[in-house]
Amino acid sequence: MKPKSNKREIRETPFSAIRGDTKKSILAVLLAGSAIVLILAGISKAGPAGDLIYQFLTYLLGIGYFAVPVVFILIAAIFLVSDHQRFISLTFFGGIILILSVLGLIDLISPNEGGLLGKIFGALRYPFGEIAGIIIDIVFIVASFLLTMNIPIKINLKKRKVEKDKISIIEPEEAEETSEEPEEEPEKEEKKENISEETGNNYDAGTPEEIAYFKKSAKRHPTAPNQEYIFPPLSLLKSSSEKPTTGDLRANANIIKRTLENFGIGVEMSEINVGPKVTRYTLKPAEGIKLSRITALGQDLALALAAHPIRIEAPIPGKSLVGIEVPNKAAALVRLGSLLNYDEFKKSGLLTFPLGRDVSGESIFVNIEKMPHLLIAGATGSGKSVAIHSLIISLLYKNSPETLKLILIDPKRVELYAYEGIPHLISPVITDNKKSLAVFRWTIAEMDKRYDIL
Repeated sequence: MKPKSNKREIRETPFSAIRGDTKKSILAVLLAGSAIVLILAGISKAGPAGDLIYQFLTYLLGIGYFAVPVVFILIAAIFLVSDHQRFISLTFFGGIILILSVLGLIDLISPNEGGLLGKIFGALRYPFGEIAGIIIDIVFIVASFLLTMNIPIKINLKKRKVEKDKISIIEPEEAEETSEEPEEEPEKEEKKENISEETGNNYDAGTPEEIAYFKKSAKRHPTAPNQEYIFPPLSLLKSSSEKPTTGDLRANANIIKRTLENFGIGVEMSEINVGPKVTRYTLKPAEGIKLSRITALGQDLALALAAHPIRIEAPIPGKSLVGIEVPNKAAALVRLGSLLNYDEFKKSGLLTFPLGRDVSGESIFVNIEKMPHLLIAGATGSGKSVAIHSLIISLLYKNSPETLKLILIDPKRVELYAYEGIPHLISPVITDNKKSLAVFRWTIAEMDKRYDIL
């Protein structure tokens, strides 16, 4: 059964090849140039065309004419300076509302000075009166400015305290300078000692380097929980599907049946499932045939099929059939992008990741939340690194830094260093075995603290 493809068709246009940052830069240059032309037209330095533009816009905007180049320059500066991803349409919408609100305020304060549009938006004086109309216009000006700038208003009533138990990597030379801590009040010290005596845990006991190692995390590696997290697009991953090379399926099925009959085992061949790595031939043995007789013929079937190794599944779970899995002549690559496109993955829990495809080609997804433990082991070249990368990448596609925190320890300094700098890390990628000890101590202390809260 062929799995349904959930890949959406995207129509390409000549402008789709232009990067988002490039589009914003072009718009910023156009807006800045337009603002300069409008300013020159306002002082009769832009020729006959400029005079026509000035007369028309003055009729619409009145003395609010000069608010237009100011807003244009503001939006251009936002596009050039801001590092955050912005929706261009929302920024322009905020700029338009800002201009119209300013025109309405001008007309309320000085009637007939805000042009035709000012009269329209200054009509708030009729239902609300002049004072309430001015307040409403000011509210719109502030709201549209915040929308254009894409900035919030925050009032912090409490001082933000940096947690002491976060992790940061510092060099031993820095440890001597940073290991000093401010003196605590006597009551707090006594309380801390009592807790240590009751629990019997003293995870701060370690070398000065280890203590300093996880005391400075907030300064070295901030998690920035209030910033918007932009999930990576699936277009970064390859999602092409490949077909394996299986050979003659009917011939192999006849070889299996004939080989078993030569040993006095009558079978009836059933369906054939082609997977990316192996092909499973299913068969139903005749009545009275012990399954142990079939499983004992593994080497004989491998010799007859000229394939090694083969796997006999007797019986297939949930079916009254026996499965014989034969390696394909050429395996098909299973792309992570194609698996992450499935609705099953998108609708699953935050800790779900794909394992691959089974023998019938169906995708397999598992949830870490349901696992008591997870161990990835195997011989060299068996795919351990691929499994680890698939696990981490899948989690990054489903979780923002607010819901997922990672500690990556890579003594080989090969596999996990590529994730250095992602916002999900509690600390930089750890490559020093000695520093990993402090991380484990912090993790155990954090686990105990959460148990106490629960």
